[in-house]
Amino acid sequence: MNRTSSIGSVVMWLTLARGNVLELYKIDLVLKTASSNDTARDEYQYNKNSLGGGEEFDLPMIQERSASANKRPQMHLVGRWSLHGKIMDMQAVRGSKQQGGVENLLLSFAEAKMALVSFDQGTQSIVTESIHYYEHEQLQHKTRNDEVSCALRTDTEGRCVAMRIYDDKLAILPLTTGNDEARPYSDSYVVDMRDEAGIRGIRDCVFLAGYLEPTLAILHEPVAMWSGMLDNAVDSLVITVVSLDLVRRSVSTLNTVGRLPYDSRTLVAVPDPIGGVLVVGASSITHVANGTVSCISVLNKAAARGIGIAMVDCIDDNNEALGLVLDPHACACAFVGPKTAALWTQQGFCFLLTMDGDGRLVRRIVAKQVAGSEPSAETHAPVADTWDDVGVVPSCVAELRVSYDDDSGVSQDSLLLFVGGTAGRSILLEVEDRGSSDAIANGDALMDIDADLYGESTAMPASKGNGNKQEASDDRYRFTVYDELLGTGPIVAMEVGARSQASGGNEENLELVTCAGNEWRGRLRVQQRQIQPEIVAAFDVPGAPVRGVWTVRCVTEYNIGGVMQAAADSGSLSSLNDRFMVLSRDASTAVFSVGDELAEMERTGFFTKGPTICVAELLACTRVVQVYASGLRVVNASGRETQSVAVDAGQEIVGAEVSDPLVLLRMSGGDYVVYEAMPESSELRLVSQVPAILGRASHVSLFRDTHRVLVSNRDWTESNRDLHVVSEDLDNDDEFDSLYADAKQQQQQRRKRLTTQVGGKRQVKKKRDDSHVGASLTDGLGGPLYVAVLLLSGDLCILRLPDFEPVWTMRRFDSLPSTLIPSAVDDDEGSEESQGMRLDQVRLAQLGGDSIETLHLVALTTAGELSVYRAFDFKSSGDSMDLALRFTRVAHDVFAYEPEYERRVIRAQARQLAAYAAWTEADKERLEERAVEERLARERAVEKQRREEAAAVADWGEDSDDEVIVEAPKPAPLVVVLPVEEDDLYADADDSRDVFGEDTTEYEKTLLTDAEAAQIVEEEVDEPTSAVEAPVEEEEDPLDLLEPFVRAPKLTILENVGGYAAVFVSGARPALVLLGSKRYARVHPIRILARVPSTLQPLGTTSADFDAVAAGLLTPWRAVVGVARFHGSGCSHGFVSLGQGGTLTIAGLPASTSSTLRGGMEFDSPWPVRCITVGTAHPGIAALGGVCFHAASGSYAVAAASMARFRIKEPNPDIAARDANAPTGADQPLISEHERLELSTTSVPPSISRYHVDLLSPVTWETVDSHALDANEHIAAMETLTLDAAQTATGCKQFLCLATTFVLGEDVATRGKMYVFDIVDVVPLPGRPQTNRKLRLLYQEEIRGAISALAELRGNLAVSLGSKILIRSFRSNESLESVAFLDCQAWVRSLAGFKNFLLIGDFVNSLWFAGFQEEGPTRLQVLGRDFCNQLPVECADFLVSGSQLELVAADAYGSLHFFIYAPRDAHSLNGQKLLRRGEYNLRSQVTAIRRLVAKPLSGGQQACLVATASGALYVVSMLPEKTFKRLHRINTQLVHGTEPLAGLNPREFRSVPIHQRQYHAPRRTVLDADLLVPLYGHGSLSLQRETAQRDGTTADRVLRDIAEIERTVSFF
Repeated sequence: MNRTSSIGSVVMWLTLARGNVLELYKIDLVLKTASSNDTARDEYQYNKNSLGGGEEFDLPMIQERSASANKRPQMHLVGRWSLHGKIMDMQAVRGSKQQGGVENLLLSFAEAKMALVSFDQGTQSIVTESIHYYEHEQLQHKTRNDEVSCALRTDTEGRCVAMRIYDDKLAILPLTTGNDEARPYSDSYVVDMRDEAGIRGIRDCVFLAGYLEPTLAILHEPVAMWSGMLDNAVDSLVITVVSLDLVRRSVSTLNTVGRLPYDSRTLVAVPDPIGGVLVVGASSITHVANGTVSCISVLNKAAARGIGIAMVDCIDDNNEALGLVLDPHACACAFVGPKTAALWTQQGFCFLLTMDGDGRLVRRIVAKQVAGSEPSAETHAPVADTWDDVGVVPSCVAELRVSYDDDSGVSQDSLLLFVGGTAGRSILLEVEDRGSSDAIANGDALMDIDADLYGESTAMPASKGNGNKQEASDDRYRFTVYDELLGTGPIVAMEVGARSQASGGNEENLELVTCAGNEWRGRLRVQQRQIQPEIVAAFDVPGAPVRGVWTVRCVTEYNIGGVMQAAADSGSLSSLNDRFMVLSRDASTAVFSVGDELAEMERTGFFTKGPTICVAELLACTRVVQVYASGLRVVNASGRETQSVAVDAGQEIVGAEVSDPLVLLRMSGGDYVVYEAMPESSELRLVSQVPAILGRASHVSLFRDTHRVLVSNRDWTESNRDLHVVSEDLDNDDEFDSLYADAKQQQQQRRKRLTTQVGGKRQVKKKRDDSHVGASLTDGLGGPLYVAVLLLSGDLCILRLPDFEPVWTMRRFDSLPSTLIPSAVDDDEGSEESQGMRLDQVRLAQLGGDSIETLHLVALTTAGELSVYRAFDFKSSGDSMDLALRFTRVAHDVFAYEPEYERRVIRAQARQLAAYAAWTEADKERLEERAVEERLARERAVEKQRREEAAAVADWGEDSDDEVIVEAPKPAPLVVVLPVEEDDLYADADDSRDVFGEDTTEYEKTLLTDAEAAQIVEEEVDEPTSAVEAPVEEEEDPLDLLEPFVRAPKLTILENVGGYAAVFVSGARPALVLLGSKRYARVHPIRILARVPSTLQPLGTTSADFDAVAAGLLTPWRAVVGVARFHGSGCSHGFVSLGQGGTLTIAGLPASTSSTLRGGMEFDSPWPVRCITVGTAHPGIAALGGVCFHAASGSYAVAAASMARFRIKEPNPDIAARDANAPTGADQPLISEHERLELSTTSVPPSISRYHVDLLSPVTWETVDSHALDANEHIAAMETLTLDAAQTATGCKQFLCLATTFVLGEDVATRGKMYVFDIVDVVPLPGRPQTNRKLRLLYQEEIRGAISALAELRGNLAVSLGSKILIRSFRSNESLESVAFLDCQAWVRSLAGFKNFLLIGDFVNSLWFAGFQEEGPTRLQVLGRDFCNQLPVECADFLVSGSQLELVAADAYGSLHFFIYAPRDAHSLNGQKLLRRGEYNLRSQVTAIRRLVAKPLSGGQQACLVATASGALYVVSMLPEKTFKRLHRINTQLVHGTEPLAGLNPREFRSVPIHQRQYHAPRRTVLDADLLVPLYGHGSLSLQRETAQRDGTTADRVLRDIAEIERTVSFF
């Protein structure tokens, strides 16, 4: 995250740039109640608190608010867009009057481009307004932009924007704010500051306030210098203030200030009343105003060397004791008051800078720390057991003023700061000014400033232990963190491991572990593409396969005063446990009671003689309705039938939708019947009036607007009328404001207008009817009821019940456009059936929870494609009572396209019936006995575990001095009681045996062909017991007759699963659509293991050795055919899923971040992720430099570093004199060093890293063992390699290999060390079972030279030692023996081994390809190399597909290069030259490449996972030639035929820049999926068909290709 900007004058918006991704957030004031459990939003104050025993610590402490209702700002993600260019900077600019005064966003891109974009409220998308291009040859002058170019600076009055481009040129874009012109800008122009003002060497610039014309302060260096010239010139920087004449396009110099410290880098504008600028340098902070230097505040003792004699009188040494060394480009500063600024340093420390002086003259700058440890401490680490969430390693900061009315109606003003972080974490905090700004206006004494600013109790003493104590309420400023964002970058290292709690094979349970952050902010990020639910129980129900599952709640009623009422202590609906679980089979239904155990109910009022279609709750969970083919039944809490309704003869129910109190039934003839539950009689009543539009419906779904988010056009107009008034007033204020008016009063007037909008708009627009809020059991029944109707013509209609009044209609919804805009539909126009109808089901759902009012529309096609739309309010052109509603499509990366899924499921179900019928009665008896034995074994295991836990507690006692880990109480295990009674359980088998005949009793006859399966289905439908009996036409496919079962609800709403309101998508690739605190729909695939019940397996086989897919009993997908909510004593707020074979799985989501402080799972992100702080003493005190996974032990090893002061060392003179007389040779001992005494020139030593290797537990992610390295010993490479080992039975073993390098300066010989560790099992510590593994050092060796890379080659260890490659054997497990070597030319940065081949990446001499010969004389020989000796290779690896081999290399500029070794090609010079195949620019430095075996395994396909420093992940895989050509032609169409955002060129973005290319011409052999996959993954269906037809193919063919690629590279 590198840039932020706050836009919007009325609505509070925040834009963020993450590399090339632009995100737009809306800041909403959410009414919430704070409590002690609300750990996500804490308040931090700098004060002194007594921590027992009279000991005091001066730390940022947590202060909790009282439990009261207040408005808290939260960030809600509106949209995210991927641009074809890396965003360098951005600024918000005011739009024209024709745009309603809404602000636009100006983006800058490398190398010299600007684009003005705006946010379209009607489509919720980004629109390009203008493009400005300055990459002209006449401007470049053979120079390129540096890292600080493309920086945007906006005038304080919004009159123009300046951008730095080549050399010392500025691109000026005049803005036409307040004019009636259509566009908000004028023509831009370029100013050469060298020619116009004589300014050379620009470092930074900033606009100043209070001038008639745009005035720019420029920090520049007329004569370039460096640190070695300090003796001649130390004050070489100059600030020149120039005025810009936008009409004449001229520049005028106002004043110049020189002799500034040479290390000054950035400028910060100071607001009134002081004014001027702050010049931030590495060792000082200088204030300049009105052409004079008023104060130079030094931050360390070395700052005086950079200040000239002329400025000695301006030096302020109050902050010299801090010992700060700043990196100005890595710091962020924002003013929180007229004279106070908050500064975040590159190490994550936060300081408050207070300027003291008279008027505009600043005498001193006082720096006080509010977050982080003491900078002068020995180790830069926070104090133990403190949460320092205010400290963030900054990349940017944005300010936002907020005004709102509190509960008492008093207007409140607050300042919000968003601090973007580079360590993977950003925060939104509020700065509250608790004192008067006039109290410190003329303070002369330091203690007076401290007392006014922080209170006497918060002043930092010289040493800890000061006894001054007062209440924290006297403090001036208070920082409150309200929200945070987690990012994936920067990625320092990457590893792929296996999940410890996984229950399947390794290829299905991979997890991606990355190291993010720096210094003590480092942390691990464990990511998985799919959700791995926590399995509570997985069991098979004896009997025929289960086809459907439902769980319902039901409250017991009591006769109180002659009136039946629910129990008073039953609690709210969300806390009620499920009471019944209903399982539907092909010819029967089973009912289970849910409690401490699952037990089948023998006598119940439910219908059990046939399959069930739907089961739901009615009348505030006091009744349960069951829908089956021939009627309905109403059941109470005791399971007794209270009403039975039969349908007319000749009609059958084939579908049902239930939303209390309505029951919508779909009949076999296509008609719909509606029943309503009457509260007086607790019975169902037939609703006579059903509209004719339901007769043309393909699918319907009911929806209750609980939060009343749907408003009519009339209500929307009234609630937004004040919005335009506020916008016009703001424009008028800009025209009539006086030039010398008080800026503070103008800001307060604007805030008061915003107060009306922020508070009043939500009150009118989101008005709620409190009459529905009554008893606790009916709190979820309020709000109007709607029905969404998907017509056969492809139109989508929303009807308001109970009158079935159409209030919203969208034509041709089946094309799935990006924005759903309502339109009028005539009855005649909507009667024709759509020819390309692919939609299967739709559902409206309110996601997120009780306090989130976000409506989403989820659509599912027949091929399993998922589309998610977010609703937003916008007035339509229809009637005033129609809904002011539109939908925008939410992009996600879950791609599923399985058009044959439904047919294959039907065939698998037919084979399952045949397999179950093949069992004999004796087999069923043996199965019954085995089920009883398994149940008894589980009970004995649980009892044994309880006894062991009780014995452990008794042994250690409660007063043990050892470390005690307090864990949350585990829920009681769920016991499944399945009574096995032959008469009931196998009733279905007898019926099925009649279908298949007497000759199909053997299991071998169950492996049927597709035609036989279709014939079985046809015969089954003809049976009288079938629930899908219907007249069949001869030309109709027999498989389509099971449509009611196949088209069971695939979109299931789960009100609360792990704290989220979500939609579970069943099908070939099940997924979960949920909403987190950011209110942005996240789609995560969910993996639930599929297995075949024992009743479908041959006798004598197990699930491990039986291939159910090959037998036709399961489909190749891990599909879920049904799901239901599950909330009971064994599983809280979970779900129960039904697999293809009838297996039931009760599971729940992993613990989220809000419920755990360490390693909690976060689902409100593109991938499910958990952030884990790593350290030895305290969590997080480590700079992560690498991570490795040890598969044998399932543990992770982390290369971490703690910060320490640098100690200068020199050779020990005594040892050096002794070694001088020793004979020279290879065995000469290394020179030993000792610590040198501190000198006057080393008074500000830098901080260095003390490395150590930590072993982490894969379960708790705690450090269980650590190995510390020597001082100045840096970890250069760490890998887990499988080496030859003579002591093992297999002849090989996995070891942890570590290579280090000593960095001691250029006058000391470089040396390194080689370590080989083994991870062994040990006896764990009492009460800590995770400490059962330790690091054991097997071998270490000192080597002359620096080791840079490690790799495994045929069981040997390949080591890169400078320019040499050594092949060493560790067969004896005692020492490393060299067996071969290769002399390269420069510096080897990467090694990769594959079979007998070794890929060598040289930082200077490009890529080398070598072969290793084992037979005969072992040697390492170069087979080929890249003749272009100018490619700086950072990482390299192999890319394998069958018999094809390609080489992938990543250079230092962030580009991927692809080579092949083709000795038979004439251009390869008999293989000596590696042929270049293509290139692809990632626009970010590559930090790691991991080669993974892709799926399917039989094809030998492999893929490379590439991680970049920006946090992006890429997968590189080889494609068949036909597939590549087809997709490449379509991709070319999209490049030329699609209008990109901000006018950026997609092809140029992914191509290597010209100055980085060598003598070769680029080849089009790399397919970019950034254009292709978004279109066919979540694009319009009509555009998909049109694009494919222009290429001469079909959309189905393209979708199948992409689906095959997706399955191949789906690792996590």
